[in-house]
Amino acid sequence: MSPLSRENHTTELSPVVDLARNGVDHRTLIKGAAWTLPVIALAVAAPAAAASTVDAGPYMLNGSCGATGVLGPGFTLTASPEAPLPVGTTLAISGTGVANIGVFSATPSGYATQTRLSSTSTLFTLTTELPAGATIAFRTTLSTTVRWTLRATTTLPDGYTGTGAKFDATVTSALTGCTAA
Repeated sequence: MSPLSRENHTTELSPVVDLARNGVDHRTLIKGAAWTLPVIALAVAAPAAAASTVDAGPYMLNGSCGATGVLGPGFTLTASPEAPLPVGTTLAISGTGVANIGVFSATPSGYATQTRLSSTSTLFTLTTELPAGATIAFRTTLSTTVRWTLRATTTLPDGYTGTGAKFDATVTSALTGCTAA
């Protein structure tokens, strides 16, 4: 016999038909279903809201050669004109071509803490929100009369994005001059 023959075929009632047989009116069933739609919509929207991100905007990280004898080389981090940089933003700096990247400082003080990772790398973490449009400078004591390269990269905390941001920069000293990007 074929699988669709009457002997192998059973008919199951849908849950709606089954409920109707037990005295539940189809209008009552539809009203109950209508009340569940807002609950389902809310349940679907909740994860989307939890996963949303805050845009820190086009913040800028730039290399700086400084001014010989006056201002050391390093980096400037400027918050977007529209949005502050959040607490927890990090700036990782690493150097090549030298045994030690020197002593770094952040100006103005009070916005970031420094964790020295090795003689050639350091990590700054914002402990205070950097206001929209404000700039913080990270400078070293390295001399620009020695050959070296410093690279820096920013990372925003989870839940943040930086649309249009310039999140990395370099400073290179080549004995006769310095270039920054």
